[in-house]
Amino acid sequence: MSAPRPSSRPQLQGPGVLGRRYVRRAPGAPLEVATPRQPQPTTKEAPPAAAPRTGFLSSSRLVPLFIGVLVACQLALLVEAIAPLRVLVRILAFGLSLALLVLVPGRGARHPAVPFVVGSLVITTLNFFHPGTVSPMAGVVQLGIQLSIIAPLFWVTRLSIDSRVFRLTLTLLFLFNTASASVGVLQVYFPGRFQPAMSAAVQAQGDSYLRSLEFETASGARVFRPMGLTDMPGGAATGGFYAVLLGSGFLLSSRKGLSRALSVVGILVGLLCLYLCQVRAIALTLGVCLAAMAGMLVLTGRVARLAKLMAVVGMASVFAFGWAVAVGGDAVQKRWDSLFEAKPEEVYHSNRGRFLEGTFEYFLPEYPLGAGLGRYGMANAYFGDNSDPAQPPLWAEIQWTAWVYDGGIVVVVLYPLALLATMAWVLQMARRREDAGDEFWLWGSVIFAYNLGALALTFSYPFFMSQVGMEFWLLNAALFGAWTHAKTLHAHRR
Repeated sequence: MSAPRPSSRPQLQGPGVLGRRYVRRAPGAPLEVATPRQPQPTTKEAPPAAAPRTGFLSSSRLVPLFIGVLVACQLALLVEAIAPLRVLVRILAFGLSLALLVLVPGRGARHPAVPFVVGSLVITTLNFFHPGTVSPMAGVVQLGIQLSIIAPLFWVTRLSIDSRVFRLTLTLLFLFNTASASVGVLQVYFPGRFQPAMSAAVQAQGDSYLRSLEFETASGARVFRPMGLTDMPGGAATGGFYAVLLGSGFLLSSRKGLSRALSVVGILVGLLCLYLCQVRAIALTLGVCLAAMAGMLVLTGRVARLAKLMAVVGMASVFAFGWAVAVGGDAVQKRWDSLFEAKPEEVYHSNRGRFLEGTFEYFLPEYPLGAGLGRYGMANAYFGDNSDPAQPPLWAEIQWTAWVYDGGIVVVVLYPLALLATMAWVLQMARRREDAGDEFWLWGSVIFAYNLGALALTFSYPFFMSQVGMEFWLLNAALFGAWTHAKTLHAHRR
C-alpha cells in the first residue's frame, strides 16, 4: 500500500481561513498564505478634540456678572460722594467690555450682524483722520466707546452659554429695570425724598429748561419727571419700558407662582412709571413691541399664551393709567390726551421728528463722509477741545444724527443693516414651532420685540452711544450663543 500523496492544498485552520488570501510563488509550488499588507492611511489622523476651556475667563457666568457691573456703575453715578470720580465710573463700564474682548479666550461663533458692525467701525475709524477731528484724545475715546458697545458680539459668543445663564441675564435686567421704575414712582409719591443727583449736563441747560421737565402732581407739589435709578428727568421711562417687555416674557415662560406674581408686579409698576414719566415716544414704542410679540404668538399658534398676555397687560394698562392720573393729576391726563389729538406721525414730527428731518436735510448733505470724531456726546463733554470756532461741538439728539457724524452715508446704511440682520435671525428663532424644553422660540419672540423697540428708539435718542446699546448687543449675542450651544449639545433632538 503506497503512502498517501501529500496534498498541495492548505489545511483548514479555523474560522479565520475565510479571511485569508493564498498565493502560488512558482508553477507547481504549494499554495501559501499571503501576508496582508497593512493599509496606508490616505489622510492624517484627526487630532484629538480639544478639551473644553476652563477658568474664570471662560465661564459663561461672565455674562450675568458683566450685567451686574453695569448696574453697579449706574447706581454709583447717583451717589453725590462719587461725583469727582464720575468720569472713571463711566469709563469702567465701557473699559470692562474692551478688557473682556481681549481676555476671553477662544474663537466665537459668527453673529449675522458682525460684517455690518465691523464695516461701520472701520469707516468710523477712518473718520479719525477727518479734518473735523480737532481733539485726538476725544476721537480715541469715541472709538473706544464704539468698540466697547459692539464688543459683546465677539467675547460673549466665545462662551458656552446655556439657557439657564441666558435666563439669569434677563432676570437681572428685569429686576434692575423694575427697581428703577419703582423708585420713579416713589419720587412722585414723596417729592424730594428719593431724588438722585441730577446730571451736570442737564443742569447746564438753564432754569427754563429744568422747569419744562417738571409737572404739578394732584397734591399740588411740583416734581421732576421720574428719574428712577438714572440722573435724567424722565429717565425712569426706560426702566418702565423694559420692566413691561421683559416681564411679559417671564409671565409667559414662568411655571412657578412666585415668578408669575413678580412678572405681573413688574408689568404694573412699569406701566405706572411710564405714565408718570409722560414720555409718549417710549409708550408708543412699547405698544409696537407688544404687538410684535403678540404677532409672533399668533404665527406659532400659541393662542393660550396670547390670551394670557393680552389679559394681564390690558388690565394692568387700564388700572395703571387710573392710578397715574390719581397721583399725577391733570398734567398726566392732559399729556396723554394730546397723544390722540393728532395723528401719531404728526405728534412725532412736532417733537423728535424735526431732528430726524434736520439729519437728512441738513447734516447729511453737510457731512456726507462724517464730521470727524470726538465732537459730540460723552467723548466731547469730558475730553473734547472746543476752542476752534471753525469746528464747534455738535449735538446729536437722535441716533441717526450720530451715525451721520460718525461716518456719513456709509455708516447710516451699514449700522441699520446690522440691526436688520439681527432682527431677521431672531425672527427665524421666534417662528420655530418645536419646543425642546428650553423655549428659545419664546425668548426669540421677546428679543425680537426688544430689538424692534431698540430700532424705534434710535429715532428718539442716541441709543447706541450708551450702556443700553451695549446691553442690546450683549443680549442678542447671548441668545445666539445659547442657541448655538444647545444645537451642538442636543444635536440628536433636531
